[in-house]
Amino acid sequence: MLLLCSSANALDQERLWLPVKYHKYYLDLVEAAEAAERLENCTEVLQGQMDFDQSQPDHPIFRILCRRHDGLSYNEMVDGLSKATLTTVIPTPRVLTPEEIEQQRLLEQKKLEEERQQRKAAFWARCEQEFKSQTEYMAQMVLLGEMPPEPTTFENSNAKFKFNFDAKDISGTPLKYRVSCRVNEDSAEVKIKPRR
Repeated sequence: MLLLCSSANALDQERLWLPVKYHKYYLDLVEAAEAAERLENCTEVLQGQMDFDQSQPDHPIFRILCRRHDGLSYNEMVDGLSKATLTTVIPTPRVLTPEEIEQQRLLEQKKLEEERQQRKAAFWARCEQEFKSQTEYMAQMVLLGEMPPEPTTFENSNAKFKFNFDAKDISGTPLKYRVSCRVNEDSAEVKIKPRR
């Protein structure tokens, strides 16, 4: 008669076997079978015994025959001392060292700075496009200062740029202007005013 038990039931110790001379490892075998039975893969322990090929003196390795959810059986190898399963790796959360935590923080900071620079460049491109459309009929334009300028205000969703430029009107008279551009993700507003 074959008894079926699930991992919710107690382990059927009659399914565990050791030769008489290895009887001192019986409690280790029981614990190894219980460790295998706790695995998500193992719905039932069908048999448990020592694996003589892999065992060392005073370091037993147990072969636990388990049934999976799909009804197939497989061998789960269990270390007799630590009761760690050798076939199925159980993920354990890894504790990061302070250096690794700092490295992660620096990488995250670098990523955020790159995203910030990309947003800033996109905002400037929108301002520059609107500026060029408003000044397309001005002659001999010279933008003053470093381009693109640093925004005077900058947030995730908007920015404000200010810069100066010189130009000449149709008759060749020098003109001096100050530009203010407010930009967000949808639009850009450019104001051009004379400067002294």
